[in-house]
Amino acid sequence: MEQVLGRPVHWINSGKPTRWSEIGLKVPKFYIQSGWSYPAFSTLGREVKEAGGCVIGLSDANWRGDLRQLLLGPAGFRLRHRRHFDAIIVPGQQGERLLRYFGMPRHRIRMGMYGADPALFSPGPPLAERPPEFLFVGQLIRRKDILGLTSAFVEFCRQRPGWTLRICGSGELRNQIPVHPKIIVEDFVQPQELASRYYSARFLVLPSLVEAWGLVVHEASLCGCGLVLSDAVGSADDLASDRNAMRFRAGHEREMLSALLSAADSSPGWLVGAGIESRELAQNFGPERFAVEVSGLISTLAGNCTTGPSKHRNELEEKP
Repeated sequence: MEQVLGRPVHWINSGKPTRWSEIGLKVPKFYIQSGWSYPAFSTLGREVKEAGGCVIGLSDANWRGDLRQLLLGPAGFRLRHRRHFDAIIVPGQQGERLLRYFGMPRHRIRMGMYGADPALFSPGPPLAERPPEFLFVGQLIRRKDILGLTSAFVEFCRQRPGWTLRICGSGELRNQIPVHPKIIVEDFVQPQELASRYYSARFLVLPSLVEAWGLVVHEASLCGCGLVLSDAVGSADDLASDRNAMRFRAGHEREMLSALLSAADSSPGWLVGAGIESRELAQNFGPERFAVEVSGLISTLAGNCTTGPSKHRNELEEKP
């Protein structure tokens, strides 16, 4: 990382309030902050604001619409965070919806925080020419509902025996995955090798019970895969449509089975359109998009960084 950045990486104790002088740096004009709940990162941000600088937050939380978000979220954000951030970058549409509900002005929110590298994940063969295979990439943990997926797939195979489920990942539930001739379990692989897995799959399946965005969905979309996603996947609003994806309610195994069957029964014409749709939607995200959003925010906020902290805060609060 230091070689790529051309700058040293400073390691700090995230649980201890920290000042810029303690790590041998001047207070910057711009500070991009994640880890809102960690005292070290928050106190560094407060010091930037006190000096008249600008703080850009990062948030990967997605819209869930549960009671915690609906009732506690807006109050907590306004009391603890809003005045400390001049802008926030989120992954996609669900993140924007959440931050707007919490009270962040729309013109202070940018999308594009996450994205895979298109140099590593590029279009593969047409879907109709790929083997009849579903692919899961991720941790083998309860939050990903990997056991729900394998259970649904075992039933699926009774009706569509020609298909395979390939699982790439590791985690505490690996030994609980059923042994089945059509279920292949592999460890995580490096990105170059992972791309070849996407090229051999017609559909990525992500049945997560909770998924803030889901970078693997973007990787698969760049490679032209069709998608089978639960409604808990945050990136679904950005990367899935009725032209390239089947969606189902998270945690509902029968609905997952139905989505798998619908994917398997897709016509050759639909598969052609799905590959095109996935690749087109994927173009909206990636490292270049993130760089554009960051540089755009810095240009927009640059004038604020010379006004001093008092005026700077008031200007942010007065805008809708």
